[in-house]
Amino acid sequence: MESHKNQNSGIYLLPFCLGMTGVLLNLTAYYPGFMSPDSLDIYGQSISGHYGDWHPPLMAWFWSLANKLYQGPQVMLLFQLALLWASFYFLATGWFSSRRSRIWLFLGFLLAPFVQNFAGYIIKDAQLALSWLAGVSIIARAASKDRRMTLAEAVFSFLFILYGTVVRINALPGAIPLFYLWVDQSFPWKRARFWRAGAVLLLLLSAIGCHSLLNYILKPQKQYPEYKLYLHDMAGVYVRTGENYFPTFINSYPGFDTVYLRSNYTTATFDDLYWNQEKKISFLALNDSTSHIIRKAWVQSISNNFGDYLYNRWDGFLYFLRIKKRTWIVTLNAVVPPNNFGITFKPNFVSRAFIWLIKLQSGAPYMRPWCWLLLNVSIFIAGFYIYNASIRKIVFVLASSSLLYMLSQFFIFQVDTEFRYFYWNCLSLFICIFYLIKDWQLKKNASLPSFL
Repeated sequence: MESHKNQNSGIYLLPFCLGMTGVLLNLTAYYPGFMSPDSLDIYGQSISGHYGDWHPPLMAWFWSLANKLYQGPQVMLLFQLALLWASFYFLATGWFSSRRSRIWLFLGFLLAPFVQNFAGYIIKDAQLALSWLAGVSIIARAASKDRRMTLAEAVFSFLFILYGTVVRINALPGAIPLFYLWVDQSFPWKRARFWRAGAVLLLLLSAIGCHSLLNYILKPQKQYPEYKLYLHDMAGVYVRTGENYFPTFINSYPGFDTVYLRSNYTTATFDDLYWNQEKKISFLALNDSTSHIIRKAWVQSISNNFGDYLYNRWDGFLYFLRIKKRTWIVTLNAVVPPNNFGITFKPNFVSRAFIWLIKLQSGAPYMRPWCWLLLNVSIFIAGFYIYNASIRKIVFVLASSSLLYMLSQFFIFQVDTEFRYFYWNCLSLFICIFYLIKDWQLKKNASLPSFL
C-alpha cells in the first residue's frame, strides 16, 4: 500500500515541479507585468471604481479584487501565469503522462514564442485565451481518464470558460464548442442531442446574461466603442460609392472633412482617422439619442451597399491576417508605458533571455496570423483521421473554437497591427499539435503485434 502511494504521488510530482519552475521563471522575467495604455486605463478603473464600457468592466472589477491583495499589476500577472502553468499541469497529468511527453510539453510552454509573447501582458485577450486554455485542460484531463468531471472540475472549468467569454464578449462564437465540450464531459447525454444543444444554448445565454448583469451592477459609463466600427463601415461605403450615409450631426460638424477621409481611408483600420493627429476629422461624443441615429445610418449603408461592405471587410481581413502588408505588427509588448501609478518594468537577465528569444523569431511565419488560419484548416482536416475517439473530440472542439474565434473577427476587427487578437488561436492549435502527435503514437502502438 505504501509503495503504491509513493508511485501515485510520483506521477504528479514531476509535472508539479515543472509547472512551478515555469511560474517562477515567467514571474521573474515579466514582473510586475507588461502593460499598454489600454492596460493602464483598465487598472485606473480598478482603483477608482468608475468603469467604462470601452474595455470589459469585468476585468477592471476583477482587478479591483486583486488590488485588495496587492495594489498593482502583480496579482493579475500571477493569475495569468497560474492559468498557463496549471493548464500545463492538467495536460501533463492527463494524455501527456509519459516522462518524455511532459518534458516536450514543458519546453513547448516555456520556449514557444507564440505562447510566451503575451503570457505576461495584462490585457483582456491574454486573459480570455489563458482562461479558456485552463478550462479546456481540466475537461481534457477527465476525458483522458475516460470519466466524467468531478463537481470541483466542472465548476472551475465552467468558471474559466465563462470568465474568458465575458471578458471579451465579442469572442462569443469561439466559446460555443468549449461549452459543448463542457456539457459533453459533465452529463451522461450520449445520444440526447436535443438536451446537449439546449444546455449549450443555456450556457451561451448565461454568458450574455452575466455580461448584462455586470453592466447593470457596475454601471460602466457608456463610451460607445461600436461607434468606431460603424464609422469605418460607412466611410468604406462612401469611398467606394460616393454615397454619404453619415448623419447630419456629423456632416455639419466643422472638423468633418470628407476629402481628407477619402484620401486617408484604409480598409485595415479606422484608427488613423478616428485619432488622426491633424484633427482633420472630428466626431462629436455620442449619447443615447445620437448613437441610435448613427446605428440606423450604419444599417442603411450596409443594406443598400452590401457587396461594397463585404468587399471592404474582406480587404481589411486580408490586412488583418497579414496576407496584405501595411505596417508593423505587435508580436510582443514587453514594456510598461510612462504612467502616474509608479509602475515600471526593469528587465533583468531572465527577462532579456525571454525577450531576446521572442524577438529572434518575430519574423517567422508562425508569428503571422495567416499561418494560424492555414494551420487551423489543416488540423480540422487531419481531425477526420484521428485514431482515438476522445482525442478526436478534443481536437475538433479546439480547432472549431479557434476557427470561429478567428472568423468572427471578419466583422468586428478594429486594427491590423495587434497579434494579441490571435493569442487563443496560438494556444489552442499549439495544444492540438501535441494531441495529434499523441494520437499518432497510440495508433502506432495499437498496430504492433500483440507478442511485442
